[in-house]
Amino acid sequence: MTDEERTRREWKRRRGLVSELYKPDKVRLVVVGEAPPPNRFFYFADSLFYRHLARAFAPFVGEAVAGDPTRFLATYRALGGWHTDVCREPERASKGGADEIGHCVEAFLRDWEVLPFAPESVVIVSPKRLYDKLPPVLQEQVTETVAPPGQWRAHREAFLRDMETYLRLYFGQDVLTAAAQSVDTDDAALDFEIVTACANGTDETEVSRLITGHPREAALRRAWDN
Repeated sequence: MTDEERTRREWKRRRGLVSELYKPDKVRLVVVGEAPPPNRFFYFADSLFYRHLARAFAPFVGEAVAGDPTRFLATYRALGGWHTDVCREPERASKGGADEIGHCVEAFLRDWEVLPFAPESVVIVSPKRLYDKLPPVLQEQVTETVAPPGQWRAHREAFLRDMETYLRLYFGQDVLTAAAQSVDTDDAALDFEIVTACANGTDETEVSRLITGHPREAALRRAWDN
């Protein structure tokens, strides 16, 4: 295994661990993208998409929650929110997204079929062009499509406007507020320690220590050892 392959595998492990950490017991909302950017990740709370999705929640959960990754990721999970990409690995050298996803669909479908969907779950695809690349079995489950937040202000404003509309339409103020209020801040802080360790490339011994004793330790270790 080359150094490059070893590095790629290590970051795949870290992305997999934090994804498992924030996987909800029942998925009520899932946002599907094409592929993560090469140096950032939604569940590291450092991607452009993360920042703008959190902002879309601000009118419902407040700026204090939306602006704090520790609390927002826990709130998103409490709502039943999940974010995933068709391609697990970055497909472009300098940004997220993918020109082609066909080589990723089979593996994605296997993961999709075992997600614990709640009845009447909401599936949002972003970017909109991704819808046409999906197989019919997935297209049938898509609720809405949203243009991603881009570098232009108009793109970011459109994303916020559309996401706020869908959050209000499919969930509403009371449900979103209840999700935020259900979060135990101490537990959320401990979870985010794992995120920080993974995102910062902390030694795997320390990551393993942080997992030890976690209520979902077995699932987290499976993700970490995969």
